[in-house]
Amino acid sequence: MKYLILIFFSINGFAQVLFEGVVKSANTKESLAGAAIYIPNSTYGTYSDENGKFSIQLPLSTKEIVISFIGYHPINAQLNISDGKNINKTIYLRENNSQLNEVVVIKQKQDKEWYKKYEIFKSHFIGDSEIAKNAEILNPEDLILIEEKDSIRYKLTANAYKPLLIKNKTTGYIITYELIQFNYINYGHRQLYTFYLGYAFFKDITSEEKLNSEKVAKKRLEAYSGSSMHFIRALYQNKLFDEGFSVRELTRMKNPEFPDEKTIKNIYRLAKETNDYSEVRKIPKHETIKLSETIIPSSKFMINESNKKILKFENYLNVTYTKSKPDKKYLLYGNNTESEFQISQLKIENEPVEIFADGNYYSPNNLFIYGYMGWKKVGDMLPFDYQP
Repeated sequence: MKYLILIFFSINGFAQVLFEGVVKSANTKESLAGAAIYIPNSTYGTYSDENGKFSIQLPLSTKEIVISFIGYHPINAQLNISDGKNINKTIYLRENNSQLNEVVVIKQKQDKEWYKKYEIFKSHFIGDSEIAKNAEILNPEDLILIEEKDSIRYKLTANAYKPLLIKNKTTGYIITYELIQFNYINYGHRQLYTFYLGYAFFKDITSEEKLNSEKVAKKRLEAYSGSSMHFIRALYQNKLFDEGFSVRELTRMKNPEFPDEKTIKNIYRLAKETNDYSEVRKIPKHETIKLSETIIPSSKFMINESNKKILKFENYLNVTYTKSKPDKKYLLYGNNTESEFQISQLKIENEPVEIFADGNYYSPNNLFIYGYMGWKKVGDMLPFDYQP
């Protein structure tokens, strides 16, 4: 069973620059009060005042910043502020004039079928872990859920015409999430694919919700331990072993015994007609896997280049975290039920990936994360300025 997650952007750094300006409508040129300006996946952010003006301190390693306002297309602006110079900009947002949202929302009544789709979305966007189960989407009515299905494939896509508000009292955050894209595809026979993309802005609600700060800190540490953020930080600091990680090379190859698409469709068609799924259970795995017995040093998959640390490798990295056991719910899904450790896989596509001290990486589109790390979803997310 495959799980994939993509996350974003870097905020590490002590030196800062001042980013200030005003947010306006591109159509009317009027100032927009209450526009959000934030570093994705962080608690660093602010809102424009009644005159549309804003001011925010940005760490020098900031790569992107998001400016959003309800009813307008959000902007994610790429930044290069390594020179330390302050920035003053006028930001113009374009109105979202698409009529698609209105049409879809009219059709999407929150009936029994809608809630079935919603439960699938929650499972593969919020997640099913013990921590994620307490996360609540406060505005599910703003979701647009569309499904496509045939005899061998089920696909669910999701969009939202307003940012999703996600509250998790277990981790003590409310997340404003600009959902750009969500796709869940189930090919049957344990072949799952989940992809989502968006911008998250975290607000600590420990004080205002009067949460137990010690319990919140404990759960945040639990969510952090063994996460992709934890792994990238440990790799950056050259402390993989100390932090409980080991890495081996893993090779995936297409199984020559796996049937073609026509045969698969016939097997499923006959199974439905006869209610006999014995032949479905006999379908071999889509891929064969070869795992190296030797732990490889970080020098085999990370290079230093122009004062940057770059992830660069072929095949897959099989990452084992030994200091925490997998969530029991993960094991219930049939994911290596005998494993005492958290096991994940990393794969680079297209270009090498730069990593940062805060546990982030760039570009997120080029690093695919499977296994346990990929199974953890938004309900387990922490901002990149989190410190254990």
